[in-house]
Amino acid sequence: MSVEVALIDFPRLQEQIAARLLACDNLNAQSITSGDAASRLELFNLVLFFWPDTGVEVRERFRMLVEANTERKIPILLVASEVGKRNAETSLAKSVRLEVLTTPLLPHLVTQKIHDVLGIQKPISVVHSTLDVGYVNPFVVGAANTLKQMVGLDCERTNLELRHDARAHGEISGVMNLSGDVEGFVAVTFSSQLARKIVCRMLRIQLGEETEDDMIDGVGEMVNMIAGSAKAELVHTKHSFKLSLPNVIVGGPHGLGQPRDGTPAMVIRFMADGDPFELVVCMKPRRRD
Repeated sequence: MSVEVALIDFPRLQEQIAARLLACDNLNAQSITSGDAASRLELFNLVLFFWPDTGVEVRERFRMLVEANTERKIPILLVASEVGKRNAETSLAKSVRLEVLTTPLLPHLVTQKIHDVLGIQKPISVVHSTLDVGYVNPFVVGAANTLKQMVGLDCERTNLELRHDARAHGEISGVMNLSGDVEGFVAVTFSSQLARKIVCRMLRIQLGEETEDDMIDGVGEMVNMIAGSAKAELVHTKHSFKLSLPNVIVGGPHGLGQPRDGTPAMVIRFMADGDPFELVVCMKPRRRD
């Protein structure tokens, strides 16, 4: 049976990410506005509604959707950042039971949530890595899964090294700081050529149509998804951590950051579609006084 999914009021990048992940599970996604939803709900089996971080009008748009869905009772999932999720919970209080997919959208979590809501029984496949280096492995698996799921690129790990000078060898990097039980950072560094290829595939546009804002948003979301995937795997371990907002650095070579005591960075090199890129993980246990 074909499963039709409505993506309501999604920003362009998040729309493409959601559509790509749904397609991996053979679910058909169609983007519509909240204004069109009431007359078209009967066409769908599931609704994903994007709740932004700010905006007073979103509550009214969501209320109208819920009212239009009173008789149809089509499952509705919110898609929001942690900030947007808190705003939705505060705005709606207990008037509506919320099912939320939190960005960054991670393939296995999206699959599990949607299958639970729709009652689909299907095992989730996981890309395994031959690298077995404790806390680094979830980042490696996250990078391979994210590139495969989001843009259809197979990654081959080519090298692993410790580097005391955490400088990027590419032209554009996405960096996120880690805090909590550990401190440090994770970064992914691409050549300009590979980054443009990835971003254009994410947005489903032709090379040359991308803007600099597209590049920054796309690379930031890519490191967000990779780090978020690793965070989910390490949440109940001694390496659990919290994430900052992604920061994108353009122009090379450039520094990525480093803990003050000189903790070395683990650098994992990959090849994707003939282009190299690097995943840099630098973390240490948080000092407890």
